[in-house]
Formats: sequence, structure tokens, C-alpha cells
Amino acid sequence: MSILRGLSGILGTFLIPDPDREPVIEEINFADAVTAHHHWKTRVQDYVEGRSQEEPDPDIVSRDDQCLLGKWIHGPGLERYHQEPKFYQLRTAHAQFHFIAGKMVRHVQANERAQAQALLENEYKHISHSVVQALTELNAHISGSS
Repeated sequence: MSILRGLSGILGTFLIPDPDREPVIEEINFADAVTAHHHWKTRVQDYVEGRSQEEPDPDIVSRDDQCLLGKWIHGPGLERYHQEPKFYQLRTAHAQFHFIAGKMVRHVQANERAQAQALLENEYKHISHSVVQALTELNAHISGSS
């Protein structure tokens, strides 16, 4: 339950109305991006831990331009925020997140679950947190509260 409270608190930071943010809100909903990120993280975790029947393609999983957030990062986000350091923190963390996810899928498919589990518990957990943190910081910057 504490995870849900924490996620609720994080999502609340993305719901600040600001007329200057309207174009960005039309491009991407940051709260939806955080939710989608957590769903993706859970899907990969379930796969690594053997709770999923999915057979993901590691080459697709590794791509950071296929998910909701990645499409925004590589499209309108890049156009709008290409000079913002906080945007590049997000872009870097998000790319690393997908790289590590793809690496874990490859380990599972090579029957190397221990290596996949080690990545899940360490790098993947850390970089997932970094993505949410970067989203939070970019949102704060956009809304003028940073």
C-alpha cells in the first residue's frame, strides 16, 4: 500500500494547472507517463521473475523510442526542450532504463535468471527511480517551481 501512496504523491506533483504548460499537456501527460513507466517496469519484473507468459523481443524492449514517454522524448520533447539540462537527464535515464530492461530479457532468454535478477534488484531499480525523478524535476522546471 505504501507504493500506491508514494505513486499517488508523485502523480500529484504533475497536476498543477498552468496556462503556460498547455502545449506540453497536449503533447504528453506527465502523470500518465509515470503510470505507464511503472506498468512497464512491472511487466519486465514479472517476466524476469517468471510470472509472465510474454515472450518479449529484447531488441524492441531495448529501444527507448517505442513507449509513450520515448515517443515524446524523441519527438515534441526534443524539439521543445533540446537546450534544457533537465530534459537530457530524463532522456539519458530513460534510454538507460530500456537498455537494462533489454539486457535482463536477454539474460532470461539465455536461461541466466540470476544475472537478470541481479540487474533487476540493482541497476534496474535505481534507473527506474531516476526516470521518475527526472520526470518530476522536468515537470517542476516546466511549471516554474524549480
